Amino acid sequence: MNSMRYENPTWVCFFFFFLFSLFSLSFSDPRTSQSGIYCGASKLPLSTNFIPTFVKEMENLSQLVTAHHWGTHFVNSTPPMYGLAQCFQDLSHTDCLLCYAASRTKLPRCLPSISARIFLDGCFLRYDNYSFYREAVNPLVDSVNCSSKSGVFADEVARVEFVNSVGFAIENVTRTAVKNRGFGLAEVKGSVYALAQCWKTVSSDGCRECLEKAGKAVRGCAPRRDGRGLFAGCYLRYSTEKFYNDREEAENASHGSSRTGVTVAIVLSAVAFLMLFLFAAFAGYARLSRIKEGMYTSVWKLYRTSRLAEGADPCLRDKFPEKEVSDVLQIGLLCTQASVALRPSMDDIVQLLNNKDGEIPIPKQPPFLSANVLEPSSSIKSYSMNSLGSNALRKTEASYTSTESSSMDSSDGLSRI
Repeated sequence: MNSMRYENPTWVCFFFFFLFSLFSLSFSDPRTSQSGIYCGASKLPLSTNFIPTFVKEMENLSQLVTAHHWGTHFVNSTPPMYGLAQCFQDLSHTDCLLCYAASRTKLPRCLPSISARIFLDGCFLRYDNYSFYREAVNPLVDSVNCSSKSGVFADEVARVEFVNSVGFAIENVTRTAVKNRGFGLAEVKGSVYALAQCWKTVSSDGCRECLEKAGKAVRGCAPRRDGRGLFAGCYLRYSTEKFYNDREEAENASHGSSRTGVTVAIVLSAVAFLMLFLFAAFAGYARLSRIKEGMYTSVWKLYRTSRLAEGADPCLRDKFPEKEVSDVLQIGLLCTQASVALRPSMDDIVQLLNNKDGEIPIPKQPPFLSANVLEPSSSIKSYSMNSLGSNALRKTEASYTSTESSSMDSSDGLSRI
């Protein structure tokens, strides 16, 4: 795969995004649902070395997460980059790697912001231009994410009882986490479940401060079914459904099948290639105003002459059917459409790749290709993603959040009433 050329980045992008979406959902539950993401307001020009610095930071954090479930790393650049990644302690090793891989593919949407943080329900990832490791709270970015659905209550008495149970669960999980070096689980009457996780770099006092403030804020989510506190130094969640793993479950999950291990290796390799693609894409974007012909011009010309498969690396053409190669590159052209409404979502892409007998929509000429370089095509039809069906148009919104990190030993506690 190292011989894959950047002349065909669309193939790289969608091939690996497909692998990631397919494998990460098939064999385990790494809790990759996004609770919140925060992108800093300060941004750097794309012409700087910020993107390769980001790639280097993510690679080093990946090695630390693989070895220890968490890690911090510093890149001495201009500006400097401090990074922290951490999985929640109830995740198995396999699920931890999958969760980190997911966070690493989502965080680049913030680039070229000089700071960003993302909370998934199983892990946390942040980078910034200063040493934030001991931050417990930050009023500018600390956030609460409440479910939109309320619990079903027979009467006011039941509603009040649920609210009180939420309060008990938050109090117990906070106490347990502070006592057990930053991690705790709690259950109240089989109706409310809670998890608290402080970052490994936050002190014991900082952990207590963070969880107490997060807990107070999250109590306001009741009587809704789910609430999350996304704070600088910790994550706290309650839910009417048991969403976490007990210690025994996590240990059993860590001894998963060899097939799962192969899946993790594929996903992490995909993420590494995506980071390389990201660097190449940004570098190319900075030069687009000076380039009249290039990668997309070549692919578009091949598409117009029904020779799209020739745009792929020869090593790929030998391993994959010509139609599949052409389909993937054609989907890539759909992603370059001028209007966002005409570009397929990731759900659309997965559907198109899975439906081998389906018809790929016809792309229009990408808007950044010069009209005097390519002939206008009267035979190319416009398309609408409505042709993919109603299931292809689902979109997901990310909520706002913040976070941080802390350094303590791996140990969990469970408090039950």
